[in-house]
Amino acid sequence: MQSIETAIVGAGPYGLSVSAHLRAAGVAHEVFGDPLESWRDFMPRGMLLRSEPFASNLWDPKRRFTYERYLNEKNIPYRKVRDPVTIERFLDYASWFRQHAVGAVRKVKVRRIRRDNELFVLELVDGSAVQARRVVLATGHMAFRNVPAELSGLREGLCIHSTALTDLQRYAGRDVTVIGAGQSALESAALLRENGATVRLIARQERLTWNADPRPKPSWIEQLRNPDAGLGSGWQSWAVSELPFLYRRLFHAEKRHRFFLNSWGPSGAWWLRERFEGKIEALLGHQLETAREFEGRVRVTVKGPQGLREIVTDQLVAATGFLVALDRIDCLDDGLKKIIAREGPYPALNAHFETSVPDLFIVGLASAPVFGPVLRFMFGAKHAAPAVTRRLLRRSSGLGNEQPRIVAT
Repeated sequence: MQSIETAIVGAGPYGLSVSAHLRAAGVAHEVFGDPLESWRDFMPRGMLLRSEPFASNLWDPKRRFTYERYLNEKNIPYRKVRDPVTIERFLDYASWFRQHAVGAVRKVKVRRIRRDNELFVLELVDGSAVQARRVVLATGHMAFRNVPAELSGLREGLCIHSTALTDLQRYAGRDVTVIGAGQSALESAALLRENGATVRLIARQERLTWNADPRPKPSWIEQLRNPDAGLGSGWQSWAVSELPFLYRRLFHAEKRHRFFLNSWGPSGAWWLRERFEGKIEALLGHQLETAREFEGRVRVTVKGPQGLREIVTDQLVAATGFLVALDRIDCLDDGLKKIIAREGPYPALNAHFETSVPDLFIVGLASAPVFGPVLRFMFGAKHAAPAVTRRLLRRSSGLGNEQPRIVAT
């Protein structure tokens, strides 16, 4: 069995950013996974990133391989804001970043991770196995996809999660109902309509929320009053974007979890509003009651201000987000999950993103209940990558071998 020092499981924005930092620090490691797979294969064609260009970077320690530099090398003008990034351009940027900052990626998925004495064993989908002294889990959001219980009884094909919307042209001429009120729901609805579908949206919210149009050249007074940040404008956005370690330290777990669940709620990007309003039927303030198959279609019952209403549709799209829980990280062996300290359903993590199991780190969405909403977005890799690297650099040099300090609830 091959033995390695550090394994990064996942080759998305977090995995690549951690790898770029480890490579620059001279820490031996391997990255496992298909680079940007969920971005390439599970996002609809024609999608635009919600983040502004200045917040759409992958992260290397010296900021040499930014999105801005990528555009400069391609002779494409760069604008800090008000220039939505297409998924196709972002994927090309990520490939460029990987070539310059990361290097080779082992393009095989990890099926299971288990503990074997002081080491980890990674069982790969190709049947081979690797031993690693340290593991960084950067597996993204796909394991946490959430479909409401009311839709769980429908057969496959009649109801899909929004991450399964890829080839939108196949829905041309069909009646499609989207459930949700966030960016994924609103953009999916707009793209479906633009590809020839008849679309309606159903949401519990009584009104839709749209992000403010960013200021291209704010004055220094405007910037002082309302600073731009990775998660939006304003001092609260700046604090959440830039101070995740202080957030973890200051607030107890219950408050952090509540803020994670209730802040940065459903909203749509500023550039999406004109593509949605007045063009797509929106049933707001409506609660999904039942959904049953009916003559090859779906009969949906919703409860709104005027009472119950039935809708018959060809396709349901659940743009209902993600439900984070340690137990839903499917590549972790059950025995390993049992010995990880928890904060409720979430993994307890120290300031270096390390679990109570020494040398096992978790970054990305699964760490957001501990470090705050910024870890829900790729902007958070700016914080996770250097924190993990500092700990691994000390471990690889024989320092910092103390047990991780975790307080679980």
